[in-house]
Amino acid sequence: MGNATQDIENLIELMAKLPGLGPRSARRAVLHMIKKRALIMTPLADVLSEVAVTARECLNCGNVGTSDICDICAADKR
Repeated sequence: MGNATQDIENLIELMAKLPGLGPRSARRAVLHMIKKRALIMTPLADVLSEVAVTARECLNCGNVGTSDICDICAADKR
């Protein structure tokens, strides 16, 4: 297999680890993203990179947000 083909297979394997996606669904999703590269794949890659850096799990409740304490736990009315 070529390097690009292996990269695609690696992406399929990673996508198949998501809840609700098995290997066949992951393959269909990846092939669709490749065909719609400008519309789906490139924006998704950009957002995933950003979220990987900024997303945090709340230290109090485990909710996901962009700070160590989520907006719900940080609210004054709680």
